Amino acid sequence: MSRKSSDPRNVVKNGFKSIKIITFIGVSFLLLTQVAVAGELKTVDKVPTAYNVSKLSYLVDRQIPAGYVKANYKAIYAPYTQSRAPSPKDLSLQEAAEIAAQEIFKFSDVTLDNQTLQMSYSPQAGQSSSTWWAQVDITPFYSFSVEVDGGTGELIRSKCTGGPNIDNEFVIDSPSADKLISERLDAGTKQFTLDGSYAKVENLITKKGYITEPIKSITYQWISADAFAVISHTFDVTTSSNKLYRVALSQDLTQLRDYYRVLSTENK
Repeated sequence: MSRKSSDPRNVVKNGFKSIKIITFIGVSFLLLTQVAVAGELKTVDKVPTAYNVSKLSYLVDRQIPAGYVKANYKAIYAPYTQSRAPSPKDLSLQEAAEIAAQEIFKFSDVTLDNQTLQMSYSPQAGQSSSTWWAQVDITPFYSFSVEVDGGTGELIRSKCTGGPNIDNEFVIDSPSADKLISERLDAGTKQFTLDGSYAKVENLITKKGYITEPIKSITYQWISADAFAVISHTFDVTTSSNKLYRVALSQDLTQLRDYYRVLSTENK
């Protein structure tokens, strides 16, 4: 095509009740019914993470991912950024970009040598908080986005789209792309099994250090495909203190595709 544009030992399985399939092609999506299967999981060790940011010392205080080496990347303001003058109490462009680079490495082991991070800063009207967004296109078909708290550098969301092996002739929003996405979703739904899935989710997110307290349950939510027909499985992870995290993993459940904390006001 051409381009346009767990099963842990104590898990409780409730079985498939229904299926939700979501695919995003531009702003369009395909939606069927939802799968919800909850599982009680074993306690996991706490992984200390610090975001005690004090300007020049923040990179020392926060936990840098194991094996990370600062890459030779460039950080620029995205054309659409709302503000190019961060509050004096917030992270600078360079500081936010370095946190984003570390988070991308933690998320996927991808380094950003010779890449350009497009940064966007947004103060929250009427609130003391602000947000930094980072977007980097590794290739035209493989990108990462990171959202962090503008003042503390704490991760809000990390996500990737596409992949390193996408056909460079891929056409987004074309009939052939739609057909490929539908075919892959259909095959993925038929092939997916819950056997061992909870253990894989737990092992991946705890190994990466995203969950810092015992996990109470994991619930399977849906199968989806992005605009490049890359399949993901999404799970909700609830901790012992009832914090809720939503994570999407690759079709074989070996790589993260999306991660973020679900706010208490957000509808599931």
